[in-house]
Amino acid sequence: MKKAVLICLLLCCLLCSCAAAEQAAVSADLTAIRINELMASNGDTLTDRFGESSDWIELYNTSDQPVNLKGLCLSDGKKNLEKFVFPDWILPAHGYLVVFASGVEDVTDDEIHVGFKLSAEGERVVLSFGGEILDIISFDAQEKDVSFARLDDRAWRFTALPTPGAANTFED
Repeated sequence: MKKAVLICLLLCCLLCSCAAAEQAAVSADLTAIRINELMASNGDTLTDRFGESSDWIELYNTSDQPVNLKGLCLSDGKKNLEKFVFPDWILPAHGYLVVFASGVEDVTDDEIHVGFKLSAEGERVVLSFGGEILDIISFDAQEKDVSFARLDDRAWRFTALPTPGAANTFED
């Protein structure tokens, strides 16, 4: 009887260790997630599954590993960093995720909407985890269908060539 209990405990420990290792591989480092592009005045660049042209924020996974976004937070200011908390959602290595800032929180298997909108007059977008800011972007007034996109780690530019869900491109 004692041997059977001991074997069961060992098997449980082994299964938990395997699950933890798999979770660690998927979760990687949340600091690899960056705000990559956003649009606060979407005319007809991108529509959501409701046919609406909502504001949107694009995230990019800079790592070579998939990252589980669970617990990552997105906000339009520093006062409440947890306006939206991501559910269990895997962002593939070097993958992009478009999040609609429609003002109505709604998550399905293929689309995420957060419960706030972006101001076309300008504001900020904040990505955080556990109260720590991981990425923050401030932007000025936006023209319709012109996005604000990351050029590199330090520089951002407005572009009339928005690329939601893909690498950023800029006109010369």
